[in-house]
Amino acid sequence: MKGSYVVSQVGAEKLVSFNHGPDGSIAEDCFFSIVAASKGYSFDFIEGEMWEQSPFTVKDFLEQRKRWLQGILLTVHSSVLPWKNKWLLAISLYSWITMPISTSYVFLAPLYPIPMPWVIDFAINFIGGMNLYLYIYGVIMSFSIKKIGIFKFILYIIGAIASTPLKLVIENLAVVYGLLTNKYRFYIVKKELEDYTKVPAVSLV
Repeated sequence: MKGSYVVSQVGAEKLVSFNHGPDGSIAEDCFFSIVAASKGYSFDFIEGEMWEQSPFTVKDFLEQRKRWLQGILLTVHSSVLPWKNKWLLAISLYSWITMPISTSYVFLAPLYPIPMPWVIDFAINFIGGMNLYLYIYGVIMSFSIKKIGIFKFILYIIGAIASTPLKLVIENLAVVYGLLTNKYRFYIVKKELEDYTKVPAVSLV
């Protein structure tokens, strides 16, 4: 297994490979999926249960989001990957990169109303709404009502909605941080509680 919740057949992994140089080493699962798609492989969801640990600190969460943005940026801009297999990923990436603009628009528009074409209004609201939906959907799909009960399930959803402002701030910081810093620096998020010391970062170039 590479990345979070990614399972591949051994034969497919050997043929596609995770070894694609520095560009394919920051968000390796993302790069792998585009290479696999270009070779005719398909993807689907499977019934099962996997365990994952989230970052313990805000700094680690910021570093993780920054690495994902940089890795996807390198994937989309890689010359070895065909555009027919990555154009949807590119749209998602550019929506993410423009988040500081769309976020500032939400707060500044009521204070300084400027007439905007309906297309821009629609795009900004669609991107914001889709991001919120995917965030809440991710929380819903991460927990089983049968295991934790309906009360905890509802509390988790409320917690996700309540933490949206903090997540919004971190996402915007991650965009700026990711665009202005070395894109080949792999920050290792330490996910063990014991002996939580300084986390190393590996530069690939």
